[in-house]
Amino acid sequence: MRRGHAWGVGILCVALVAATVVLTFSPTLDNTFLPLGFDDGLILETPAIRALTWENLRSVATEFNRVNYIPVTMLSFAAQYAVSGLQPFGYHLVNLLLHASAAVLVFVFLVPIAPSRWVALTAALIWAVHPVQMATVAVAAERKTLLSGVFCLLTLIAYQQWRSTGVRRYYVAALVAFCLGALSKAMAVSMPPILLLYDYVFLGRPLRWMEKLPFCAIAVAASCAALLGHAHEAALIPPHGGTLLTHVLIVSRANLEYVTALFLPLNLIPVYYYRHTMVFDPVNFLGVALIAFVCIYVTVCRRRLPWSFFCLWWFVLMLLPESNVVPLAQLRADRYLYLPSLGFALWVAIGVYRLERSTALRDRWRVPVRGMGFAVAALLAVMSFNSAGVWHDEVSVWTRVVERYPWSPLARSLLGRAYMSQSDDINAERLLRQALQFERPPADTYLYLAKLYAAHGLTQPATTNLHHYLELAPNDPEGRELLAALAPTGDS
Repeated sequence: MRRGHAWGVGILCVALVAATVVLTFSPTLDNTFLPLGFDDGLILETPAIRALTWENLRSVATEFNRVNYIPVTMLSFAAQYAVSGLQPFGYHLVNLLLHASAAVLVFVFLVPIAPSRWVALTAALIWAVHPVQMATVAVAAERKTLLSGVFCLLTLIAYQQWRSTGVRRYYVAALVAFCLGALSKAMAVSMPPILLLYDYVFLGRPLRWMEKLPFCAIAVAASCAALLGHAHEAALIPPHGGTLLTHVLIVSRANLEYVTALFLPLNLIPVYYYRHTMVFDPVNFLGVALIAFVCIYVTVCRRRLPWSFFCLWWFVLMLLPESNVVPLAQLRADRYLYLPSLGFALWVAIGVYRLERSTALRDRWRVPVRGMGFAVAALLAVMSFNSAGVWHDEVSVWTRVVERYPWSPLARSLLGRAYMSQSDDINAERLLRQALQFERPPADTYLYLAKLYAAHGLTQPATTNLHHYLELAPNDPEGRELLAALAPTGDS
């Protein structure tokens, strides 16, 4: 009877998690594709996903796609295209279901290690509906993050089962799941140290390094593939700010902002920009000092603070591949917090549990305190639901970015291009011309303004803007081709 009751409660918890995720992120089903700055070109501009032929499968398995080596993700796009073509709804529906599946897997993973089932449920809900997850669920191309997240969680659950039962097939299942996760997105390379962290905190036995070697081999191979992909597309960049010191300072600021966003997700935006002049801001030095202090203090006090130790190092290790230790083109993005944010969610749930169990708390307050975790999850769900409109289309995305960064010519230029994609040429011209008023506008602003004028038969201003563009990008074939097309009817 007790076992049946436990199963019944477990099923209800799983249903609650899945239903909450679907309700919270349901507005994303109306989203369009976002090729402008959000990698949806992986879907729109990759011929290899248009048919499930042997040649296309070979291409998916062997070629880089926009600096990524993600054959499992590309295969999922190929299967999706066979079903729904280029209709955005199907891609967003699968993303939503993958995130719901990941939330259920979080609950399943936490049940054996959390102090109680409701702690696991609270943590799963907080993680699933936190507003930082919108950046992953709402963008079709972030299927790579969702797939990798699901396979990482399956890796942990299979490894957990192997550790508790000793049945070898669970170890094999963990290896297979990890390999699929690494082939979905390279962020999965955090798994080997995460497994060691799990052993240290929850098993309390001497760490077994040899059994981690196959996981390490897969992680090394995935890391090399990711670096080769960036090198193949000439996307390896120097340290942010130009030196190791400036890189450490600005990365520390970004990581401090990640933590702030988890506690106070009040001003999240699709893209984050940083001025070059802010490299030596005092807050950057504060970030370095706080990160070092917290990591050292919690590690030294790990026996007294085991949950804080686990949550902190889960966050650090999961974020490490995308924390700009190796410089990435994008310094900060909410999607980088997809799995790392579980450390925060679990820490909050444990904190509420500890408060509820406190001997200083009177009995009549225990039930309301227990509900605090669910209240936090409900508040976060409402915030996420209300933020979905920002991600609806390219104009809404880049309008939000321009509102946050009015000083950025790149943001205005991209908003102008977004208006062009919607055939709103008046606003497109306005934004592109505004971008050109800044000291260093993006070079292709001139190109897109030229295209806009050329489409309306305004040859002279189109040619003038093309000349400006080719001064900055003299070898660009697209600019020269358009100039040649204008030459017979205008002065080139």
